[in-house]
Amino acid sequence: MEVNPQAPTNLTHIIYQHLWHEISSLHLMPGEKLSEVKLAKEFSCSRIPVREAIHLLVADGALEARPQRGSFVTLIDLQQLERIRYLREALEIKIVTDGYNSGCFDPIVPYLESLVSRQEELLNASAYEIAFQLDTEFHKIFYNLTHKEFVLEHTGEKDIHYLRARLLSLRLERPPVMPSQHRSIITAIKNHDDSGLQKALHNHLRNVNTLLHSEQPGLEQYFKR
Repeated sequence: MEVNPQAPTNLTHIIYQHLWHEISSLHLMPGEKLSEVKLAKEFSCSRIPVREAIHLLVADGALEARPQRGSFVTLIDLQQLERIRYLREALEIKIVTDGYNSGCFDPIVPYLESLVSRQEELLNASAYEIAFQLDTEFHKIFYNLTHKEFVLEHTGEKDIHYLRARLLSLRLERPPVMPSQHRSIITAIKNHDDSGLQKALHNHLRNVNTLLHSEQPGLEQYFKR
Protein backbone atom coordinates (compact mmCIF):
# COMPACT_ATOMS: atom_id res chain seq x y z
CA MET A 1 0.00 0.00 0.00
CA GLU A 2 1.56 3.26 -1.11
CA VAL A 3 1.20 6.16 1.32
CA ASN A 4 2.08 9.75 0.47
CA PRO A 5 4.54 11.48 2.80
CA GLN A 6 2.69 13.09 5.69
CA ALA A 7 2.92 13.86 9.40
CA PRO A 8 3.71 10.77 11.49
CA THR A 9 0.57 11.31 13.56
CA ASN A 10 -1.60 11.05 10.45
CA LEU A 11 0.22 7.94 9.27
CA THR A 12 -0.22 6.37 12.69
CA HIS A 13 -3.95 7.05 12.44
CA ILE A 14 -4.15 5.48 8.96
CA ILE A 15 -2.40 2.33 10.15
CA TYR A 16 -4.57 2.27 13.26
CA GLN A 17 -7.78 2.49 11.20
CA HIS A 18 -6.52 -0.19 8.81
CA LEU A 19 -5.71 -2.62 11.62
CA TRP A 20 -8.94 -1.86 13.47
CA HIS A 21 -10.93 -2.77 10.37
CA GLU A 22 -8.88 -5.91 9.76
CA ILE A 23 -9.43 -7.05 13.35
CA SER A 24 -13.11 -6.09 13.71
CA SER A 25 -14.00 -7.70 10.36
CA LEU A 26 -12.12 -10.91 11.28
CA HIS A 27 -9.67 -10.56 8.42
CA LEU A 28 -7.18 -10.88 11.25
CA MET A 29 -8.45 -13.66 13.49
CA PRO A 30 -8.24 -13.75 17.31
CA GLY A 31 -4.83 -14.98 18.39
CA GLU A 32 -3.12 -14.07 15.10
CA LYS A 33 0.35 -12.50 15.31
CA LEU A 34 1.15 -9.19 13.62
CA SER A 35 4.32 -8.50 11.68
CA GLU A 36 5.68 -4.98 12.22
CA VAL A 37 8.10 -5.47 9.35
CA LYS A 38 5.33 -6.48 6.96
CA LEU A 39 3.14 -3.55 8.02
CA ALA A 40 5.98 -1.06 7.64
CA LYS A 41 6.65 -2.39 4.15
CA GLU A 42 2.94 -2.29 3.26
CA PHE A 43 2.67 1.37 4.27
CA SER A 44 6.15 2.34 3.00
CA CYS A 45 7.18 3.72 6.35
CA SER A 46 9.45 3.07 9.31
CA ARG A 47 8.34 0.86 12.17
CA ILE A 48 7.74 3.87 14.44
CA PRO A 49 4.19 4.75 13.25
CA VAL A 50 3.38 1.02 13.14
CA ARG A 51 4.39 0.64 16.78
CA GLU A 52 2.43 3.76 17.73
CA ALA A 53 -0.69 2.36 16.02
CA ILE A 54 -0.18 -0.97 17.78
CA HIS A 55 0.13 0.84 21.11
CA LEU A 56 -3.25 2.52 20.52
CA LEU A 57 -4.86 -0.80 19.62
CA VAL A 58 -3.47 -2.41 22.76
CA ALA A 59 -5.17 0.37 24.75
CA ASP A 60 -8.42 -0.41 22.89
CA GLY A 61 -8.20 -4.09 23.78
CA ALA A 62 -7.82 -5.15 20.15
CA LEU A 63 -4.18 -6.20 20.43
CA GLU A 64 -2.08 -7.78 23.14
CA ALA A 65 1.65 -7.11 23.48
CA ARG A 66 3.59 -10.14 24.71
CA PRO A 67 7.16 -9.49 25.89
CA GLN A 68 9.77 -11.11 23.66
CA ARG A 69 7.04 -12.55 21.44
CA GLY A 70 5.34 -9.64 19.66
CA SER A 71 1.81 -8.32 19.20
CA PHE A 72 -1.21 -10.58 18.85
CA VAL A 73 -4.88 -10.01 18.10
CA THR A 74 -6.75 -10.43 21.37
CA LEU A 75 -9.03 -13.38 21.92
CA ILE A 76 -12.75 -12.61 22.21
CA ASP A 77 -13.36 -12.01 25.91
CA LEU A 78 -16.57 -13.86 26.76
CA GLN A 79 -17.01 -12.01 30.05
CA GLN A 80 -16.86 -8.66 28.25
CA LEU A 81 -19.15 -10.04 25.56
CA GLU A 82 -21.82 -10.98 28.10
CA ARG A 83 -21.60 -7.58 29.80
CA ILE A 84 -22.17 -5.73 26.53
CA ARG A 85 -24.90 -8.14 25.40
CA TYR A 86 -26.76 -7.62 28.69
CA LEU A 87 -26.52 -3.83 28.45
CA ARG A 88 -27.61 -3.79 24.83
CA GLU A 89 -30.61 -6.02 25.46
CA ALA A 90 -31.81 -3.87 28.34
CA LEU A 91 -31.24 -0.52 26.59
CA GLU A 92 -32.37 -1.40 23.08
CA ILE A 93 -35.59 -3.07 24.17
CA LYS A 94 -36.42 0.07 26.17
CA ILE A 95 -35.67 2.32 23.19
CA VAL A 96 -37.61 0.23 20.68
CA THR A 97 -40.56 -0.08 23.07
CA ASP A 98 -40.68 3.69 23.57
CA GLY A 99 -40.53 4.31 19.82
CA TYR A 100 -43.18 1.65 19.17
CA ASN A 101 -45.52 3.23 21.71
CA SER A 102 -45.09 6.64 20.08
CA GLY A 103 -45.89 5.22 16.63
CA CYS A 104 -42.76 6.72 15.08
CA PHE A 105 -41.70 3.42 13.44
CA ASP A 106 -44.83 2.88 11.34
CA PRO A 107 -43.76 5.14 8.41
CA ILE A 108 -40.38 3.42 7.97
CA VAL A 109 -41.66 -0.17 7.81
CA PRO A 110 -41.23 -0.37 3.99
CA TYR A 111 -37.60 0.77 4.32
CA LEU A 112 -36.94 -1.78 7.07
CA GLU A 113 -38.39 -4.49 4.84
CA SER A 114 -36.13 -3.44 1.97
CA LEU A 115 -33.10 -3.66 4.27
CA VAL A 116 -34.01 -7.19 5.27
CA SER A 117 -34.48 -8.26 1.66
CA ARG A 118 -31.00 -6.94 0.89
CA GLN A 119 -29.60 -8.77 3.93
CA GLU A 120 -31.04 -12.03 2.61
CA GLU A 121 -29.42 -11.49 -0.77
CA LEU A 122 -26.04 -10.78 0.80
CA LEU A 123 -26.16 -13.77 3.12
CA ASN A 124 -27.13 -16.05 0.23
CA ALA A 125 -23.98 -14.77 -1.49
CA SER A 126 -21.92 -15.31 1.72
CA ALA A 127 -21.20 -11.55 1.87
CA TYR A 128 -21.22 -11.62 5.65
CA GLU A 129 -19.37 -8.37 6.30
CA ILE A 130 -21.76 -6.24 4.23
CA ALA A 131 -24.78 -8.07 5.66
CA PHE A 132 -23.40 -7.31 9.12
CA GLN A 133 -23.19 -3.61 8.22
CA LEU A 134 -26.85 -3.66 7.18
CA ASP A 135 -27.73 -5.37 10.45
CA THR A 136 -26.08 -2.45 12.25
CA GLU A 137 -27.97 0.02 10.04
CA PHE A 138 -31.27 -1.74 10.78
CA HIS A 139 -30.80 -1.25 14.52
CA LYS A 140 -29.44 2.29 14.33
CA ILE A 141 -32.71 3.41 12.75
CA PHE A 142 -34.49 2.79 16.05
CA TYR A 143 -31.95 4.87 17.95
CA ASN A 144 -32.07 7.70 15.41
CA LEU A 145 -35.85 7.96 15.25
CA THR A 146 -36.12 8.07 19.04
CA HIS A 147 -33.20 10.55 19.30
CA LYS A 148 -31.26 8.15 21.51
CA GLU A 149 -28.06 7.98 19.46
CA PHE A 150 -26.04 8.74 22.60
CA VAL A 151 -26.97 5.31 23.96
CA LEU A 152 -25.05 3.54 21.18
CA GLU A 153 -21.73 3.93 22.96
CA HIS A 154 -23.08 1.66 25.71
CA THR A 155 -24.35 -1.05 23.37
CA GLY A 156 -21.08 -2.34 21.94
CA GLU A 157 -20.96 -0.20 18.81
CA LYS A 158 -17.19 0.17 19.18
CA ASP A 159 -16.39 -2.75 21.46
CA ILE A 160 -13.94 -5.02 19.65
CA HIS A 161 -15.09 -8.16 21.47
CA TYR A 162 -18.79 -7.63 20.82
CA LEU A 163 -18.27 -6.60 17.19
CA ARG A 164 -16.27 -9.72 16.40
CA ALA A 165 -18.66 -11.97 18.27
CA ARG A 166 -21.64 -10.65 16.32
CA LEU A 167 -19.91 -11.17 12.98
CA LEU A 168 -18.64 -14.61 13.94
CA SER A 169 -22.11 -15.58 15.13
CA LEU A 170 -23.56 -14.48 11.79
CA ARG A 171 -21.06 -16.67 9.96
CA LEU A 172 -21.92 -19.69 12.10
CA GLU A 173 -25.70 -19.56 11.71
CA ARG A 174 -26.93 -22.38 9.46
CA PRO A 175 -29.23 -21.25 8.02
CA PRO A 176 -28.81 -17.54 8.86
CA VAL A 177 -31.55 -16.45 11.28
CA MET A 178 -30.89 -12.70 11.25
CA PRO A 179 -33.28 -11.82 8.38
CA SER A 180 -36.17 -13.87 9.76
CA GLN A 181 -35.67 -12.36 13.20
CA HIS A 182 -35.68 -8.87 11.70
CA ARG A 183 -38.91 -9.73 9.87
CA SER A 184 -40.46 -10.83 13.17
CA ILE A 185 -39.63 -7.42 14.64
CA ILE A 186 -41.14 -5.65 11.61
CA THR A 187 -44.25 -7.84 11.66
CA ALA A 188 -44.84 -7.03 15.32
CA ILE A 189 -44.56 -3.30 14.57
CA LYS A 190 -46.97 -3.59 11.63
CA ASN A 191 -49.49 -5.62 13.62
CA HIS A 192 -49.17 -3.45 16.73
CA ASP A 193 -48.24 -6.58 18.65
CA ASP A 194 -46.56 -5.41 21.85
CA SER A 195 -45.83 -8.86 23.31
CA GLY A 196 -44.70 -10.16 19.92
CA LEU A 197 -42.25 -7.27 19.61
CA GLN A 198 -40.79 -7.95 23.05
CA LYS A 199 -40.31 -11.64 22.23
CA ALA A 200 -38.76 -10.92 18.82
CA LEU A 201 -36.27 -8.46 20.32
CA HIS A 202 -35.24 -10.82 23.11
CA ASN A 203 -34.64 -13.64 20.64
CA HIS A 204 -32.65 -11.50 18.24
CA LEU A 205 -30.44 -9.76 20.78
CA ARG A 206 -29.30 -13.09 22.21
CA ASN A 207 -27.87 -14.40 18.93
CA VAL A 208 -24.30 -14.06 20.16
CA ASN A 209 -25.06 -16.85 22.62
CA THR A 210 -24.76 -19.12 19.59
CA LEU A 211 -21.01 -18.87 20.09
CA LEU A 212 -21.19 -20.26 23.60
CA HIS A 213 -23.04 -23.38 22.51
CA SER A 214 -21.46 -24.03 19.14
CA GLU A 215 -19.70 -27.36 18.73
CA GLN A 216 -17.81 -26.31 15.62
CA PRO A 217 -14.25 -27.72 15.77
CA GLY A 218 -11.52 -25.17 16.43
CA LEU A 219 -13.87 -22.44 17.66
CA GLU A 220 -12.54 -22.55 21.23
CA GLN A 221 -9.19 -21.15 20.12
CA TYR A 222 -10.78 -17.75 19.47
CA PHE A 223 -12.16 -17.22 22.99
CA LYS A 224 -10.85 -16.07 26.34
CA ARG A 225 -12.94 -17.59 29.10
